[in-house]
Amino acid sequence: MPTQKSILVTGCAGFIGANFVREFKKRYPKTEIIGIDNFSTGRRDALDKQITFYPHTKRGLVSSARTKGDPRYGVGVYEGSICDRKLLEKIFKKHRPAYVFHFAALPQVSYSVEHPAETTEVNVFGTVLLLEMARDYKVKRFIHSSSSAVYGDAKELPTKEGSKLLHPRSPYGLQKYTNEPFLKMFSDLYSLDSVALRYFNVFGPGQYGGSAYATVICNWLEGLYFRHKGKPFLESDGKQSRDFCYVKNVVDANIKAMKVKGSLRGETINIGHGKRTTLIEVRKLVERYTGKELNLERRPTRLGDVRHTHADISKAWRLLGYLPLIDFETGLRETVEWFEERRK
Repeated sequence: MPTQKSILVTGCAGFIGANFVREFKKRYPKTEIIGIDNFSTGRRDALDKQITFYPHTKRGLVSSARTKGDPRYGVGVYEGSICDRKLLEKIFKKHRPAYVFHFAALPQVSYSVEHPAETTEVNVFGTVLLLEMARDYKVKRFIHSSSSAVYGDAKELPTKEGSKLLHPRSPYGLQKYTNEPFLKMFSDLYSLDSVALRYFNVFGPGQYGGSAYATVICNWLEGLYFRHKGKPFLESDGKQSRDFCYVKNVVDANIKAMKVKGSLRGETINIGHGKRTTLIEVRKLVERYTGKELNLERRPTRLGDVRHTHADISKAWRLLGYLPLIDFETGLRETVEWFEERRK
């Protein structure tokens, strides 16, 4: 990364976005990171304290002072929506980001089932608006967060990107799938290089139980360590399985997608662990690492949910050089440690 360049991170205060910002800053300390988040699902306490907040008014942007450090570099955050055209125009004009990492979304499957219009506006219109800005301001590459939800109940396991049996079972899955042809079209029509990373069941530190992103892992840990927030539960019979991908692996995949040479031209790439684990197995591991018995309330299958997910990650290795840095059990232990720290 050239030291004078900046990047734009949407959803910078969300679970994945905040983890990404911290790691990117470690690897590229002289690159300015500009974030945007409306804090509808993101958390202010997920952001590093040494950042700049950029308040904006109808007349323009007003920069607040940094707490410390070189004012040319660091992390600057705008509070606002990716659907706000005027705000995006001001951000792109002021900072001219070389890369866009698009994490912002209304991500919860169940919420999208209840609010299909609202989630479509953010997840589809907001993405296309960002693509338009990236085109106009000559962004080098647009790195988009897609989801394994595009596959629905995949018949082929492990699932490859070229599967012709895509059948999203929720508005969220359909919205993520709709964005992918837009990326390809912007690459073909306007030479805006882009890539869609299809995440599989991301978990890890920073994922609060009950949040929009929460996997069953963090929901269970939330119930174990913070009982006042509700009893943990199991939907269906526990034999359903997931390809759980530790958040640090997802962050590494995004950085690899930035660094890869040549054009990606709107490719879709699975980002997962490449293995699947049943919820019964997850329960045993959680009890082993926490030393606590996990008493689960049984509930019926959630509307829009799928039975199994399992990523074929051979394309990620071939195009990005991606392999999971951290295995599932190590990631689970680190997640348990984070919940232990929260409780102190």
